[in-house]
Amino acid sequence: MANHLEPWAWVVVVTSLCALFLNTSLSVIAGVMHVALLETYQDDVTLTSWIGSLYSCMFALSGPVASFIINRWNCRCCVIVSGVLGLAGFALSSLASDIRWLFLTYALMAGLGQGLCYTGCLVLLGFYFKNQTSLATGIGIVGCGLGNFLLPPLTQWLLDGYGLKGTFLLLGALSFQSCVCGSLMRPPLHERTRHQAERKAGHENLASRCQSCFNKARTCSKPIFLNTTFSLYLLSVMSFTIGCSTLKLYLPDFVMKQGATFQHASSLVSVIGVGSILSRVCLGFAATEPKIGPSLLYSGTNGLTAVLVYLIYPLTRTSMLRVIFSFCYGVYNGGNWTLFSPITYTVVGVDHLASATGLVMFTCGMGYLIGGPIAGMLLEATGNYHTAFMFSASSFLLTSIFGLLMTCARSRPPDSETSLTTTLPEREALTS
Repeated sequence: MANHLEPWAWVVVVTSLCALFLNTSLSVIAGVMHVALLETYQDDVTLTSWIGSLYSCMFALSGPVASFIINRWNCRCCVIVSGVLGLAGFALSSLASDIRWLFLTYALMAGLGQGLCYTGCLVLLGFYFKNQTSLATGIGIVGCGLGNFLLPPLTQWLLDGYGLKGTFLLLGALSFQSCVCGSLMRPPLHERTRHQAERKAGHENLASRCQSCFNKARTCSKPIFLNTTFSLYLLSVMSFTIGCSTLKLYLPDFVMKQGATFQHASSLVSVIGVGSILSRVCLGFAATEPKIGPSLLYSGTNGLTAVLVYLIYPLTRTSMLRVIFSFCYGVYNGGNWTLFSPITYTVVGVDHLASATGLVMFTCGMGYLIGGPIAGMLLEATGNYHTAFMFSASSFLLTSIFGLLMTCARSRPPDSETSLTTTLPEREALTS
């Protein structure tokens, strides 16, 4: 492993873990902040809910913006900008006298910051660890699992001690620390080589540069949207996040309707985080085994998650069963976030990694955005949670099916027009 890694690679793993913990994992505090916003502003519940929903899904919807920054500059710049946006967004939120300003400061600015940090870290790990992407991502993304476990109670403690405005300021200071992590993310050889080529191209005349950019964009973008494997992958990602958002939104209220206390319902989120931490590390190691691979693990774990959610009623009848269910859900579900980056790299290759990761994250955001409202409509139509959870389980089952179809499609001989793993120089050599 070490023979093919740049010396700075493991520093990038550690700094990515820290950046994801300090910035991206703040998305899990939306539920705690939702209660605080209602108590402080005394505004419409639906309006307040939309602020929290938009903030939660911005980590994924911001994927195309992150891809643009990475392609234009580099991953280090993307992570540093994320810390600045987090600081500005939370700090300005502390000054908001009207809750509607929070759509701009809290949901969009701070939410965009956590999204840039997430995509920047994952793409950089993919650049450094081309052959061990699963392992590196599994270690780095543990930062998000730690955030799932630690940040909700920490945020509640800050709210109790400093109020909403003080909590906004302290969260901004926390997310700003990701700038320190970003400054240690030295651009890898791939990015440095690309920027050197761009500087050399700067000596050409304007017409030649424009024609070169047009040809490159046409060559790179066409396969991404026409490749069958990548399209199936996006469909599976959409189904996955629809299922995740539904369970995440309705599980606490569901167990409270069964007689659980608010504290017990809240603790289940931390239990999911514990299982998620274990899963991200274990799946990161398992995906490096050539006979298994990330795609097979992705399909298998989502199939198991579907079975688990289908059995949610008998598995949540007692307090102990709820804890076991939450831990198992974290184990089966949480590790899939570790597999996104290696699967993307396997499907598209290093040259398209930044753009493809942006599309994947945007698809995640769309799933989070529509999953909850669709489940809510089913809940209102039937009057019970059974339909909503069956919808969630069916989404996980579809994820598994699309994952298997993606694996079958990738196993076929690649077509020269739609293969994404062929690099741009290889294409030019083949066509010349």
